[in-house]
Amino acid sequence: MLDAVGGGADACEHHGARLLASLTGARVYPLPAAPTGAAISVFTAAAGTRPFCWVDGPRTKPSQLSDNENRARHTR
Repeated sequence: MLDAVGGGADACEHHGARLLASLTGARVYPLPAAPTGAAISVFTAAAGTRPFCWVDGPRTKPSQLSDNENRARHTR
């Protein structure tokens, strides 16, 4: 995973998806030993994953929802 300024972190698919969903402008790349399709799995999972919530409370702002939830709001 690389953030918008090139900082990187290795992650499993589960945590990589949460990280990708939480960072604006992040990109996912497979590790050399990763299973085939792992980066695509992370990217796909991130679209349906809400960004990490640092503060408790209702999640109603677009920045607090997943990409899929935001798309659904705009297609109604």
